[in-house]
Amino acid sequence: MSISPIASYMMSVYVPSAGASQKAEQNDLEYQLILQELEAMGIASSGDKTTDKLKLQTAKTYLEMLQSQSDSSLNGRDSIPFDDVMNTLNLTITGDLDEDYDTTIDKLDYEIALASSEEEEEYYQALKDLVESDYNSAKRDRISYADSYSQTTMLNQYLALMGM
Repeated sequence: MSISPIASYMMSVYVPSAGASQKAEQNDLEYQLILQELEAMGIASSGDKTTDKLKLQTAKTYLEMLQSQSDSSLNGRDSIPFDDVMNTLNLTITGDLDEDYDTTIDKLDYEIALASSEEEEEYYQALKDLVESDYNSAKRDRISYADSYSQTTMLNQYLALMGM
C-alpha cells in the first residue's frame, strides 16, 4: 500500500484550526465558571450563556450594593439606641455603636465612683443598666437580622423582580 504524493502533501498540510477550536473551548469554560458561580449563589441557570452571564453580573452588583448598605447602616448615627443618655452626659455621639457604648459606660462608671449620695449613685447605675440593655438589644437585633434575611434570599427576590 502506497500513498500518493498528492495525498501525502495534503495530510501534512491539513491542520485543524486551533484558534476556532480553542475559542469554543474557552467559551465553554467561561460558561462553566458562570454556572458554578450561579449555583454557589443559589441562582438557577436559564440554560442560555448570555442570560446567565447577565444574571451573574447583576447578582454580583446587587450583592455589592447590599453589602455597602449594610456597612453604612451598621455605622450610621441613627443606630445608637442610648443617644439620649449620651446627650444627658454631654457626650459626643460618633455613630459607632461600640465606641459610643464604651465612652458612655466609662463616663457612667466615673459618675458612679464620684457620686456624693446614694440616690445619685443609684441614678447613674440605673442609666448604666439602661445603656447596657439597649446596647445588648442592638447587638442581638443586628445578628438576628443577618440570620433571618440572608443576602441570597434578597438576591433571589431581586432577580425575580427583574424577570431573570
